[in-house]
Amino acid sequence: MQKYRYILSVSVPVILAAFTAYAAGQNAAVHVEISNIRNSKGDILCHLFSSAEGFPEAHAKAFRELHAAINADHAVCDFKDVPAGTYAFIALHDENLNEKMDKNVLGIPQEGYGASNNVHPLFSAPDFKDAAFGVAAGSVTPLKVKMEY
Repeated sequence: MQKYRYILSVSVPVILAAFTAYAAGQNAAVHVEISNIRNSKGDILCHLFSSAEGFPEAHAKAFRELHAAINADHAVCDFKDVPAGTYAFIALHDENLNEKMDKNVLGIPQEGYGASNNVHPLFSAPDFKDAAFGVAAGSVTPLKVKMEY
């Protein structure tokens, strides 16, 4: 009986560690490089959405949110532990740190934004389907996003 207890006490943690490593390896990362930031005021709000619901403005519905510091005219957002699937990314240059897109009386954005696939419609916010990209299990998905003002 002691022999079996020893085998279980040694093998169960090894099996659990192997399973955890395998499961963690299935998640991916999304690395976003943002360029064309007009000044170093404020920071960059980065939102990764896993569905069209709330994209691009309902930040509370984003899969994940990050704040990125501005370095010269660039910023980087790194999302870790992202399950495989379809996502869309949106970044906001939050110059006054109020955590929302400032607009004028006509609804035109006064702060810069950038979306995955560099989608920048002229008279509307980007659609999820136009900004959508795939994330494969265990991979790093690189994105380059240009901020528009």
